[in-house]
Formats: sequence, structure tokens, C-alpha cells
Amino acid sequence: MFFLITNTVAEESILNKIQDNWNNTKSMSGSFIQIVDDNEMRNGNFYFLKPYLAKFVYDNRNEDIITNERLLRIVDKEGYQIDSYLIGNHIMKSLLSDKTNIIDNLDVSNVTQKNGNYQIAVLFDKGQTNAHVVLSFDNQTLDLKKWEITDEFMSKTVLEFTKIKKNIFISENLFDVKYRN
Repeated sequence: MFFLITNTVAEESILNKIQDNWNNTKSMSGSFIQIVDDNEMRNGNFYFLKPYLAKFVYDNRNEDIITNERLLRIVDKEGYQIDSYLIGNHIMKSLLSDKTNIIDNLDVSNVTQKNGNYQIAVLFDKGQTNAHVVLSFDNQTLDLKKWEITDEFMSKTVLEFTKIKKNIFISENLFDVKYRN
């Protein structure tokens, strides 16, 4: 019983440190490597601007991704929308809000330390499906280094973030979406 309480207190301390660092991050950019189920690797640059804005610019692909509070949009290289999907309560929405409350708002199932990172396992839908995400934060800088999202169909997408720059100026215009008549 004592070990469980001590472990819970240690986990909560780690989560509080990560949460404080993440909430003090207003913008972030860098490079990413994405691995999808078919082991296809994709590279590019990413941009996060809180609240809710994200852009993933892919190398050697004709499409990019832009998100806001409600939508994930697929756009061509000129920024014209090709398709869009509702985000709902996706983990990205929680992460890119102004104030992420990891302990109270996310269903954290596990906190571990592996390869110099804190790994936080989070369940979607209060555990009603197999959907989950593992967030990896550097145990020194507390920067978000990777997320591994497994959806309800057990499809897995891994994004690893490198060359991270935080709290830099990113124009909201970067997230503009154009529409064809």
C-alpha cells in the first residue's frame, strides 16, 4: 500500500512539472518524422500556436495538415482545402488548448521513464475503446518529443519531434486555409 501511494505521488509530481512546462509553451516548431501503420515514413516541419492551431508541412507530399479547435484540414501546397474532419475530443485538442490539465482532464493510465523520456499513457473515451496515446517528454527539458496515437481501429501513428524551438513568433496567417469557388 505504501509503495502505491509513493508511486502515485511521484507520478503526480512528474505530471505537474510536465503540465507547467507545457502550459508555458505558447508556440513550438521544428521537424518531425511520422511513421504510420504500413511503416511508411514521412518527414516535414510542424508548427503549434496555442490555442488549437497546428500545421504539418510534409516533404515530398502534395498535401499538408492544418488544425484548429474543431477541424483537421487537409490542404494542398498552395493552402487550398481538399478535405476536412471534425476533431471532436481528440488528444490534440486538449494538448493545444491554452491550459492543458493533464491530471484532471486526461485519463492517464500510466507514467513511466524510458530512454531519457517520461512516457504518459492516456486513454481516449474513458477507456471505452482501445484508443490511446503515449506522450513522451524529455526528462530534462520536459519538451514534447513524441506521440504515439492508436485509434479505435488499432491504427497507429507515431510523430517524433526534433529541432524544437519554443515560444517563438509564429504568424496566425500560417494556418489560413483557402477555398476554391
